[in-house]
Amino acid sequence: VAESDPNTVYVGMGEACIRGNASPGDGVYKSTDAGKTWKNVGLKETEQIGKVLVDPRNANVVYVAALGHQFAPNPERGVYKSTDGGATWKQVLTRGAKAGAVDLSLDPANPNVIYAAFWEVYRTPYSLESGGPGSGLWKSTDGGETWKDLTHNPGMPKGIQGRVGVSVSPANPQRVYALVEAEDGGAFRSDNGGDTWIRTSSRNDIRQRAWYYTHVLADPKNADTVYFLNTSFFRSTDGGRTYAAIATPHGDNHGIWIAPDDPDRMIESNDGGANISFNGGRSWSTIMNQPTAQFYRVALDNDFPYHAYGAQQDNTTVRTATRGRGGITEKDWYDVGGGESGWIAPDLRDTNVVYAGSYGNLITRFDARTGIQRNINPWPDNPMGHAASDLKYRFQWSFPIVISPHDPTVIYAGANVMFRSTDEGQSWTPISGDLTRNDKSRQGSSGGPITKDNTSIEYYDTIFTINESPVTKGLIWVGSDDGLVHLSRDGGKTWTNVTPPKDIMPEWIQINAIDPSPFDPATAYVAATMYKSDDFHPYMYRTTDYGKTWTKIVNGIPENHFTRVLREDPNHKGLMFGGTEFGIYVSYNGGDNWQPIQLNLPVVPITDLAFQKRDDELVVATQGRAFWIMDDLDLLWDLKGAAPSDEVHLFKPKTTIRIEGGRGGGGGLGVPAAAGTNPPAGAAVEFWLKEKPQGEVTLEFLDSTGKLVNKYSSKTRPAVELPEGIAEQESDFNPFALFGPPPVPAAQGMNRFVWDLRYPDAVTFPRMIMWAGSSRGPMAAPGAYTVRLTANGKSATQTFTLVKDPRVKTTPEEFNRQLSLSLQIRDKLSQTNQAVIDVREAKRQLAEYLTLWKDNPAAKKVMEEAQDLTKKLSAVEEDLYQVRNQAQEDPLNYPIKINNRIASLLSVVESTDAAPTRQSEEVNEELTTEVNGYLRAARKLLTEDVAAFNKLVKESNIPALTVKSGGN
Repeated sequence: VAESDPNTVYVGMGEACIRGNASPGDGVYKSTDAGKTWKNVGLKETEQIGKVLVDPRNANVVYVAALGHQFAPNPERGVYKSTDGGATWKQVLTRGAKAGAVDLSLDPANPNVIYAAFWEVYRTPYSLESGGPGSGLWKSTDGGETWKDLTHNPGMPKGIQGRVGVSVSPANPQRVYALVEAEDGGAFRSDNGGDTWIRTSSRNDIRQRAWYYTHVLADPKNADTVYFLNTSFFRSTDGGRTYAAIATPHGDNHGIWIAPDDPDRMIESNDGGANISFNGGRSWSTIMNQPTAQFYRVALDNDFPYHAYGAQQDNTTVRTATRGRGGITEKDWYDVGGGESGWIAPDLRDTNVVYAGSYGNLITRFDARTGIQRNINPWPDNPMGHAASDLKYRFQWSFPIVISPHDPTVIYAGANVMFRSTDEGQSWTPISGDLTRNDKSRQGSSGGPITKDNTSIEYYDTIFTINESPVTKGLIWVGSDDGLVHLSRDGGKTWTNVTPPKDIMPEWIQINAIDPSPFDPATAYVAATMYKSDDFHPYMYRTTDYGKTWTKIVNGIPENHFTRVLREDPNHKGLMFGGTEFGIYVSYNGGDNWQPIQLNLPVVPITDLAFQKRDDELVVATQGRAFWIMDDLDLLWDLKGAAPSDEVHLFKPKTTIRIEGGRGGGGGLGVPAAAGTNPPAGAAVEFWLKEKPQGEVTLEFLDSTGKLVNKYSSKTRPAVELPEGIAEQESDFNPFALFGPPPVPAAQGMNRFVWDLRYPDAVTFPRMIMWAGSSRGPMAAPGAYTVRLTANGKSATQTFTLVKDPRVKTTPEEFNRQLSLSLQIRDKLSQTNQAVIDVREAKRQLAEYLTLWKDNPAAKKVMEEAQDLTKKLSAVEEDLYQVRNQAQEDPLNYPIKINNRIASLLSVVESTDAAPTRQSEEVNEELTTEVNGYLRAARKLLTEDVAAFNKLVKESNIPALTVKSGGN
């Protein structure tokens, strides 16, 4: 953020902590309106940017530390400067194609003084090399025009250096802190602007896994205070000699910002999210309001609501409901064992039992009933710190775990060989030989030459994906991270190498996903990726003859959108989805042609796809934006990527599930901002209008007998005054009671209207206060329904089915009894409220007779009768409604009256999907008898007494009273 103009913001893309699955960036983005809009201003080939700094005096002077490509040398590495706000850039310091700039720090008192940290780093699919002659620390005193090498100044470590972090103290610009990866590295401090240094600490807790951390920041006010970020978050108050840990909401700390004018105010980021402190780190805001989960894979079950399962990078595994009360929140998910990197396989016979993996060969069996988690590691010989060549079995960081779709007792796991268990992990048997290239030259120790880092993410020559055909038992496809595809047609007894030929698929490519067709055993699809060799091309393939021949199927996918996954919809043959690093694509012809279908999905890496066949939904796993669901694939199949040709087109709504009480929309009171969104709470009606309609657009919903249930219009909903003290967002108990029914959308093109399954609401009146009472219309009973669309003089109809929640035992007869009673109660509530409206209208007109002619002796009798009639009307009104209730909790002081009691009974009857209780029916009879007496009294006053009053008025030559009754 530019200090001189906070509306100007620059963002450097990519990530400098280059894990094996780090996402590449596309340069620098700039906003001049505080983040509302953005423009790419270049440096696209830098990919991973470590730091962006803006001259505090001039928002157009910008410095960028470009680390460069993660998996190949590139000349775009180095330090860049722009003096025109990013319109042009100059590379002001380079250390060649192998070393990139990873950190920058400038003196705020003299921004021409800049320190730049360089890091020589290189990744391959099987190794990480951190350190080399290009690493080190440089300084400029003329705004980057010339540079001085500080790398081996007195006091700095000798020999090869790796990653370096740097921070100059704003409180004393001669004080500079550095973290240096080296054999004799650690924390260093200079008190003379970098000319000489002392090592203040060599402790490992601030320099472990140096390639992943090495973050340092000087306090803005106190030159002796400095912060080090690693797995923990540390603060030193004696110039870096000693330090203490500060607790943060999550481990693995990577970023910190401290307010220049108030060091107690800080933002700290870690692998769980970002958190804010106003007291120097003694307490922090939550990280549980950021939907940023990085999922490796997704698995589904067949429960209702069904659950999605995934392992989150640097976090737990998750089993989450895909529908929750009021939104999907923390109460709807829990950890199912395993760890951050694993595949997950729920037992579909009993989804309380879940198998989950993680690095280090780990597989756990978790039982949610008991909370017991058992380690069933196929080969429990911990590999941590060892090279892949040291191991008997090579399990990748994210090795596959799959349960057979034909025999739920069979679990498969992939190392360099295939394992199978038939006794819930009590024993495992290899059912293959080595299904990889087993190249020993690619199985060495990773992380050198300074700090080794063998976590298994660089373990190579491993099985990376497994899938068994859903249509043929024992037909198993296996793909390796070194580019081989194997097939067994006899349950693993024999294996055939069916790898696509190298003229269409590169050797050594990572086979990321295999999807056997749900329609044809001979057909399978492969998604492969070569990004770990700096090749971002998409690679996807199809075979229709058990792998004898292959066809490349990437037409329509951009050349730099490397592919991770593709799947075929089990309900629509030929409908396919492809997940890439930069979004999602759809094909309607088995992969021959692709087109983007990003819609409202953020541009984000798509790591996996799964179909819920029963619900006709697609679940998308992303790296950084959690799970997303497309909820109507039938509609997508109907469209087939093209707009309808007719002027008015109504699509068939998918089968709608009646959720108990109609609850289930996202948001509302008490729902966190980061809550997942529910599917539509009702019947989603999609329709197409070729042109914007000139007149009204209506939707009518009819029951199986053709009787109208409800009708909606595109006309604007009426504006109604809110009761005092009630905000719009607090009316979610009955969202339409105050505003009228929702309008039908009427835009050119596609439109969506969600019918809430309700009959029309009861009559209401302004400023009506209710305690635990609802005027919402009853919910429709399960059954067959018809929707009729009318627009531009044309009509279209479609039928659809409303079904009960499968967890509910209520019978059709019980649903009908509930609906019948609810309609009776609603109608009685409407009569009661209409009577209040009519009485108030009569009183309003009578008020004119109490004031206009009060000095006229001839009108004395009229005034007296008006007073008397008003008094009688008020008495009836107060029988019908508690007129003294003006605020939501006034009913605690002023007892509710008959209309509220009726509305409350309606809430009771509609509160759940069940037949009304006997006592509800009895109370309805009593309330009906009671209210009918009040209604008769009101009717007499509004007819006989009003008529008598008007006769008196007429005889007195005064204009008559005209009550417009609602028919009561």
